[in-house]
Amino acid sequence: MKIIDKMIDALDDEIEGAKKYAEKYIEWKSRGDSARASKYRDMANDELRHASNIHDFAMMDIDGLKRVYTLPEKDAEKWLQAHRQFAEQYALVKQMLS
Repeated sequence: MKIIDKMIDALDDEIEGAKKYAEKYIEWKSRGDSARASKYRDMANDELRHASNIHDFAMMDIDGLKRVYTLPEKDAEKWLQAHRQFAEQYALVKQMLS
């Protein structure tokens, strides 16, 4: 289902951006540049916030679809896997920033 694929792609983009910024945060923190590190931490958190919002929208959209339509098993499984991956990656980035 194209809508699920688009949601997953959007989530992946935001999480990847958050990881990229978290890596930069660690790099600049280790170099002793706390001002630059702080900016990268803020940017990573912004990306996480975007990802969280997209995830919330996706959950609402999928719940809406389920009320009027039975999702094909492969699409339901694809979303479940993406949901799990989102939670794992979100936690990983938060750990990187702590």
